Amino acid sequence: MQNRGVKILNKMEDHSLLMAITALVGGLGVKQIWDIIKKKMDIKANKEARNDGFQVQVIEQLKEKIDDLEKKIDSLIKENTQLREKLARMEERIILTAKKRVNKKNETK
Repeated sequence: MQNRGVKILNKMEDHSLLMAITALVGGLGVKQIWDIIKKKMDIKANKEARNDGFQVQVIEQLKEKIDDLEKKIDSLIKENTQLREKLARMEERIILTAKKRVNKKNETK
């Protein structure tokens, strides 16, 4: 059926095609055609607005995740510093204990 319509349109002259379009526009009316075009534009604008809204939402979520990760990094840096201090104290105690043992062994000889 569709091929048949295409064959008919192919056979029509430019003038006949122009007349058919003019009759169609006249039958539907310019206002109705404008309404159809406007609806298509509104649908496209709404779709773009939804996409923009979605992108904004995703960006906000990513910002929150980045903030959380920055806080986690800061806390890990503090914890690492505290652990290094503890390790240094433990090393100092071990060295002092080893010195005391050496001194006691030297005194007993």
